[in-house]
Amino acid sequence: MMKMTKKVLSGTLWMARGTATMLGFAVMLAVVLGVGTAALAAAPGDPFKLGKSNSVDKITTLVGSVNKAMLKIDNNSTGASATALNLQVEPGQAPMKVDSGTKVADLNSDELDGKSASGIGVNGLEQVSSSSANNSDSSKTAVASCPSEKVVVGTGYDISGGKSGFSPNDETDVVIDEIVPVSTAVFVDAVEEEPTSANWSVRATAICATAP
Repeated sequence: MMKMTKKVLSGTLWMARGTATMLGFAVMLAVVLGVGTAALAAAPGDPFKLGKSNSVDKITTLVGSVNKAMLKIDNNSTGASATALNLQVEPGQAPMKVDSGTKVADLNSDELDGKSASGIGVNGLEQVSSSSANNSDSSKTAVASCPSEKVVVGTGYDISGGKSGFSPNDETDVVIDEIVPVSTAVFVDAVEEEPTSANWSVRATAICATAP
């Protein structure tokens, strides 16, 4: 009777230990799977997952002190749609915000306030002048040419010499015959209305701006 009682107790203890072991394993598995499942969803503090959508509701900040760029994105694709950065916002929202007015080299912006750069004001305004020889010959021509990639948007001229008297009774023997602006230059012709031995010259001025 005593032996039978010991066997029964021994079997009961074995089953209890087995049950406790399985229960502990089940709890451990649930904890591991729970943590693993939670890790599949991005949350503040998680590593950035490449090739996957990372959805968070807090700002991500990169702070450092290096004498070069803090972040580099290099897309080596030659496809028609390849780009290094794609910024998307809701309608009416600015795609980015900056705190510096410093010019960014090689940054090509096609539109400003919804208009093309070629349609906003006068860009690259520059004045160019050129004078003819200074002598008593008649007639004379001066040509003012705009620099490369600029066109004429305005003209001007001046006659130097060939005058007599003082204001308000100034007189001149030289007059402008014609002013001819073309796309990239201004031609100014002048002649002696009355023959004069005085030296004189004519100057042409072109007001140039960047071609649209």
